[in-house]
Amino acid sequence: MAETSVGVYLFSRLGELGIKSISGVPGDYELVLLDMIPEAGLTWHGNANELIAGYAADGYARVSGVAAFVTTYGPGELSAYCAMAGQYAEYVPVVHVVGYPSTVAMNGKMIMHHSLGDGNFGMYQKMVEHISVASTVLMDAKSAASEIDRVLNAMLYHSRPVYIGVPVDIGPQMISSGPLESSLQVILPKNNPEFEVKAVVEIIRRLQSSKQPVILVDGVDESEALIELLKIPYFATAMSKGFTERIGDSDLVIIIGHYPSDFNTGEFTTNLQEDKVIDFQRLALSIAGHQYDLAAKHLLPRLIHELSNLGSIVVERSVTWDPYPNDSTPKPDKLTQDYLWAQLGKYFQPGDFVIAETGTSSYGIPASNLMNVSDVRMFNQTVFGSIGYATGAALGAFIAGKEDGSIKRGILVTGEGSLQLTVQTFSDLLRHGLNTTVFLLNNDGYTVERLIHGMEASYNQVPMWNYSKMCETFGPSFPARYYRVQTGDELLELLADAQFVKADCTQVVELILHKHDAPMSVKLASKAVEEFNKSKK
Repeated sequence: MAETSVGVYLFSRLGELGIKSISGVPGDYELVLLDMIPEAGLTWHGNANELIAGYAADGYARVSGVAAFVTTYGPGELSAYCAMAGQYAEYVPVVHVVGYPSTVAMNGKMIMHHSLGDGNFGMYQKMVEHISVASTVLMDAKSAASEIDRVLNAMLYHSRPVYIGVPVDIGPQMISSGPLESSLQVILPKNNPEFEVKAVVEIIRRLQSSKQPVILVDGVDESEALIELLKIPYFATAMSKGFTERIGDSDLVIIIGHYPSDFNTGEFTTNLQEDKVIDFQRLALSIAGHQYDLAAKHLLPRLIHELSNLGSIVVERSVTWDPYPNDSTPKPDKLTQDYLWAQLGKYFQPGDFVIAETGTSSYGIPASNLMNVSDVRMFNQTVFGSIGYATGAALGAFIAGKEDGSIKRGILVTGEGSLQLTVQTFSDLLRHGLNTTVFLLNNDGYTVERLIHGMEASYNQVPMWNYSKMCETFGPSFPARYYRVQTGDELLELLADAQFVKADCTQVVELILHKHDAPMSVKLASKAVEEFNKSKK
């Protein structure tokens, strides 16, 4: 009977899911486990700290579909729980592998380092239950394979993070490799065909009878095909209330992958009538408030197929207003946010990966006109909104894009306050040769927070760094370029520079902006946040 170790079994399963590299931070309870990563054909990418490792796994999963990272028991894993919470909130499938003390130590309730000193080794797993869809600690090699498969299948089904603890004496133990001959349940179970047919018929009926249908999209790959087929106005969640007036007059709103969080709804200022809404979610469909257990992954292709056979069933329409008013912003002397985003839209190219940080960056990027640029992939953390996320996530996303050849240029857009939380990531961005272009918005503090409350408060200030020395500090042996941009002319000159556009090494562009300047969407959203926070309803 063919055998393999528990650790190699685990990493082989991860490789089966398309994972090629693992992020993390080494620790004594996991060192033996890390030796098994190359045995399974995977690559180790260590990080400066566990939080960055978790963020990197998040970014990697958004490109490759799934990711994994490894930390040690206690302090290591706790440092990554912020990243796991973001993965849970945003439906990002990631495996958090934790190296545990030996079963001898745990069964004997010994006081071990990294524990709470009370002989209880299950406390951290209990903590993680709130930010994972499944967890296990492999206390017995005999059940390790089935437990690993159970947890990984739960991750795939729910598209959320999971937790696998591997005691230091369990990882090397030999088990049968037979289960590896059967694949994990990667594809969601098929929909009930009778319900699926009824739903498609009802959706088509409502489309045919509508006069002003629109699509509101927040996710799902198949949405693009539906948009191209119907040729009706569509909106992405704009993280402000600016779009709600535009869809409020529609008699049919098709929502795909919508996540009605505060930022996605302008602090809950949307007021869509339920009887006008068709809502596609990952595992469910709602038509005028009636619920169906139908997965969008299977339902949308069926709907698109039926619509294609019918031909045009709705009147082709376009928006009658300018969705990109910033394009007409006159060139300023001192650089402004509105002018910046208008010009960046012209800089992006097919194949670009753009990671936008929480704050003015994630609000500003949607204002960039990409109508004439296809295949630009953009990521941000809308719901959980952990500042510092984007820099770590960029690392993972760019590595994944490099592995599968899908990335042309890696672009990080962040603020100086957020960057200071995870700046150590630059060591990895540089040493892995990812040739990242970083647009660093330096507005002398936390602008979004200032607009919400405390315009001149000291708590909204951040230390001023010399960003021109950043790459030299974190990777002195790697090529890098630094630019400082303060005016509209300087921005135009840089974006037209052939060497800069080529992005053949790491590039940092420090954009000097007024501390009170922000995109209009930020100003509207900040006002809505302040009003909602004061609400007593």
